[in-house]
Amino acid sequence: NMVNDLSTLSRAERGKLDMKTEKIDPREIMSSLEVDYTKEAQSKGLELFTDIDDSTPVEITSNRLYIREILQNFITNSVKYTKEGSVTILLRGKDGGIEFAVRDTGIGISKSDQKRVFDKFFRSEDFRTRESSGTGLGLYVTKKLMRLIGATSTLKSKLNEGSTFTVFIPDLSPPKE
Repeated sequence: NMVNDLSTLSRAERGKLDMKTEKIDPREIMSSLEVDYTKEAQSKGLELFTDIDDSTPVEITSNRLYIREILQNFITNSVKYTKEGSVTILLRGKDGGIEFAVRDTGIGISKSDQKRVFDKFFRSEDFRTRESSGTGLGLYVTKKLMRLIGATSTLKSKLNEGSTFTVFIPDLSPPKE
């Protein structure tokens, strides 16, 4: 994981990431993430839920690989820092694109740490985060990838109650004439 993070980070910081766009089905991405993470969540005694709103478009133009990597970082962290309860992945259409949210019932993130979670090599001082390994690069790389595809994110979290990372991904389709 560290080698992957460092490799992606190195390419991102040198501007060497390939920004190919393609038509993608957000529902297909959601389904594949559900398949990929259900077993991992269940192995920790967690429930994994998905919720796709009817407002979700059938197709948008963006970079499938970057969207998956962004969401994988959020989901991996949610599963890692949730000891009991659930992780929920939500998808809905939003004006000009789509919005994914990853919500968990985990340990939460303190107000002071929320300001720094996307910083390079940041790891919270909370003893509960130190119980698991990590490079402190996942969310930093996520921020770089979001910038490349024009995505924006918000974080809502409360200690001992969980966190919700929401990411808006714009449709990069060329304007219709």
